Amino acid sequence: MSIDLAQFHDAFFDESAEALESMEAALLQLNPGAPDPELINAIFRVAHSIKGGSATFGFTEVASFTHTCETLLDELRAGRMQVSQHITDLLLKSVDVMREMLRCVQHTEAVDAQRVADLQFDLEVAIVQATAANAPAARFVDAESGSAAGVECDVHVATESEPAGQGRSWRIEFRPLPQLFVRGNDPLRMLRELAELGDLQVTVDVSQLPPLAELDPQACYLAWTLELRTQAPRESLEQVFDWAQGDCELSIEPMRSSDGAPVVHMVEGNPAQQDVAGAQPADAVQPRTDAGAAEAARVNAESSSIRVSTEKVDELMNSVGELVITQSMLSQLGSQVAGAGAEQLRAGLAQLERNVRELQESVMRVRMLPISFVFSRFPRMVRDLSQRLGKQVQLKLTGEQTELDKTVLEKIGDPLVHLVRNSIDHGIEMPDVRVAAGKPCAGTVSMQACHKGGNISVEVLDDGAGLNHQRILAKARERGLIGDEPMSEAQINDLIFTAGFSTNEQATDISGRGVGMDVVRRNIKELGGSIEVSTTPGAGSRFVITLPLTLAIVDGQSVALGGEIYIVPLITIIESLQLKPAMVNRIAGSGEVFWFRDAYVPVVRLYEVFGVRPRTTALHEGLIMVVEGEGRRVGLFVDDLLGQQQVVIKSLESNFRRVEGVSGATILGDGAVALILDVPGLIRLCAQRLAA
Repeated sequence: MSIDLAQFHDAFFDESAEALESMEAALLQLNPGAPDPELINAIFRVAHSIKGGSATFGFTEVASFTHTCETLLDELRAGRMQVSQHITDLLLKSVDVMREMLRCVQHTEAVDAQRVADLQFDLEVAIVQATAANAPAARFVDAESGSAAGVECDVHVATESEPAGQGRSWRIEFRPLPQLFVRGNDPLRMLRELAELGDLQVTVDVSQLPPLAELDPQACYLAWTLELRTQAPRESLEQVFDWAQGDCELSIEPMRSSDGAPVVHMVEGNPAQQDVAGAQPADAVQPRTDAGAAEAARVNAESSSIRVSTEKVDELMNSVGELVITQSMLSQLGSQVAGAGAEQLRAGLAQLERNVRELQESVMRVRMLPISFVFSRFPRMVRDLSQRLGKQVQLKLTGEQTELDKTVLEKIGDPLVHLVRNSIDHGIEMPDVRVAAGKPCAGTVSMQACHKGGNISVEVLDDGAGLNHQRILAKARERGLIGDEPMSEAQINDLIFTAGFSTNEQATDISGRGVGMDVVRRNIKELGGSIEVSTTPGAGSRFVITLPLTLAIVDGQSVALGGEIYIVPLITIIESLQLKPAMVNRIAGSGEVFWFRDAYVPVVRLYEVFGVRPRTTALHEGLIMVVEGEGRRVGLFVDDLLGQQQVVIKSLESNFRRVEGVSGATILGDGAVALILDVPGLIRLCAQRLAA
């Protein structure tokens, strides 16, 4: 029965994308000259896995390119090639190419063959140069072995000190099938890996080699008989041939003496241990090594998780949202029930409310992902950008495990990219300028994430020159964005988010077109968040982004206004109060204001904004709800407060159209629709009306 491998494609692409991210992160940690061997092994394993998977699924172009990368990494791993800046750059470019090739294969698009060929050529040149510089002298001896013609050579990898313990001899029969090369496998690499495990004697069988005119360069005609003396367990030998399974005939058996006992070689160590070990039967279970235990732990960890599509999680979230609405409806009906069973009913509904809340929080946790998924792209970006600009920049990441909703995570990436690029391009000075100013030649860009109440705070800081207020003002006036009126520091900082604004004289592919920071603020506002800027001349700038943890459910305060009900997000509410007539003043150009905590706060009459008839128009007869958004406060005038509740956000834009001052809608317990207020949008809308 044949298996349709296409059903495994999505899992392969997802796992390969994650593996390439880990490969890129490891490459960025490589130190030229003195690399960590574990990092090189980790990078090699990624290339090896992607090559094997690509060959299995028939993605031959990917397998061929990755095979070249794997060969270069094998040279690094064996110490025949040194890690240099050039090699690291080639491997980072290879990650980009592999990522693009997999994307093209996944979406059945054409691969940029020229780009792939050029980089593959550069990799092969590096391999040839290393091989030529380190080519060892080999001794080949003609073998006379019955009917099979062959070539025999001794291979041994010398180490500083052979490990103490017990060695065993193994006989390995390795006969590849003709398609071995097409699958992306390299027999010579397998032999080198075996040689690293101990003393290896190799005999190659060339009896199946056809005449040159009939030879297929993509077919394998050779076979090998191997004798290996090693202390490694049988599992280590089998792992060498992992990706060749199904493409070869393989036999691994312990060598035996004339009396049938396994051949055991004693080396330095505890004699008692040697005697006990030597007495083990040939098929005894090998003791688990630390590496084997680690691998088992990894497999167990993987088996405890499952990969679920985001569509299924979204469907589950929608179902929970409907359940929240139904529970709210039942609670409202239960409050109206009287009689003997009323208390029992209300107790049951209270328990249902607790269960629904727990279910909702559980589903929310499924949607939550660490912000490291976004942060992981920046080490590579900072490295490449600083090299292009001739600057020295260090990146510090803090709070990578801070979790937020998947939807927020997907949309916060682009704003952060713009902020980091601007910090490097505009903020961090050239090394000579920094040294002259008494700073370290290398600048620092820091990214921090943490939870603050019901929000997440993401900060981007740099120790560069800071914002030049005089230059910003001059550019803004030159472009007619502002007049000659005086402005506060906060207002000047806010100018950098104006569409079309840039202090660069010439536009480059990095910055200067005046669209980046405008995109930052717009995207953050769409997420219901805010951004604040602070700067110190000569010391750097600080951008603080505040975002809601989720866009699906919000804790809100229900307010009545005429015959309508509106929902105000709790995180925006500071205080609710009732004003006395003498507390309200009217200021020209600012409308009605009242004194609140050492500052005047403008009054926003919601019934005027939404065109509804209120119960009263007298401020002292209704309630004022003080709310804050984007660093500004206003007092919302409403008829009454109804109560707090958790509501499911329904998109108004996708079902109707975008409405300024409204972030969405929800369904109440009685089936009525209530609008969820966008407080920052309301503040901007009222400011525009006053300015008009």
